[in-house]
Amino acid sequence: MTRRFTFFSLVFLSLVGLSRGQEVEKKAIDRSKVLPDLTEGVRPEGSIIFNYVDEKKRRRLSLDLYRPEKQDGLSPAIVMYFGGGWQNGRPALFAPLAQAMAQRGYVCIVPEYRLSGEAPYPAAVHDAKSAIRWARKHAKRYQIDPNRIACMGGSAGGHLAGFVAATSGSGMFEGEGEHQDASSEVQAAIVMCGPLDFLDPQMVKTLNAAAGKAEGNAIIDFMQGETPESNGRLYKEASPLTYVGAATPPMLFIDGELDRPEVRYTKFRKVMDHHGIPNEFVLMPGAPHPFWVMREWFDHTVEAVDDFLQRHLKP
Repeated sequence: MTRRFTFFSLVFLSLVGLSRGQEVEKKAIDRSKVLPDLTEGVRPEGSIIFNYVDEKKRRRLSLDLYRPEKQDGLSPAIVMYFGGGWQNGRPALFAPLAQAMAQRGYVCIVPEYRLSGEAPYPAAVHDAKSAIRWARKHAKRYQIDPNRIACMGGSAGGHLAGFVAATSGSGMFEGEGEHQDASSEVQAAIVMCGPLDFLDPQMVKTLNAAAGKAEGNAIIDFMQGETPESNGRLYKEASPLTYVGAATPPMLFIDGELDRPEVRYTKFRKVMDHHGIPNEFVLMPGAPHPFWVMREWFDHTVEAVDDFLQRHLKP
């Protein structure tokens, strides 16, 4: 009896240990950041000035450009906007994604844009569109197909990508930057965790509650210090949802499972569906915000973006 008890106890403990081991393995998510070392087959063009934002042309904006080492004809381009709550961040944050997409045949442009501490909304939108005009103006130099330009962004950069897409071809929000003779129209867009409706009831509640608090709020800072309660018109104007319509290009939306998945895009996608515009949603299982910089989800992000653009940026 004792031996039987011992035997089954050992089996039970072994199974428990195996189960716990599998659980630990399942939870062992690699959230280390992907390094910008995807250099094989990639030709970096370095930092390039693309816009001046003051009358005396002393404040200049630059972009980083990565393209395939070997280009057979014209390549599609992706203009990528980094995140950081419109108050932090730099183009280098998107270097790994840009390198990975360049390896797949895209010319990738990661522009700087003015952060809220320097100039609040709509400055960042003006800069985002200026980068696309620059890309189209310099298409011949970098072997870009001017008829196949997409925009892409994450978090605050996702808002900018959504805004550029929703107002594509409208002539609105161009600002006074360089290359006004070129179009800022895009043929596709990818939004990762980007807010598209600043008048979403939950967001309005959060922002009004944050007003006046010492720690501040990134969206309020971006919105010129205003709240939805103090200036609802401005919040509506800054929402990509306000402009989505028949001219909006195909769009891909990507969210992490742990980051209010798909909620941001419900109204936006309904309008796209109404106009028969292709739109897709990809969920990254178990992913937080921002998943695209972490090894666990990096390759999946690249695959999803490439698959979408292969279908919607055809020659």
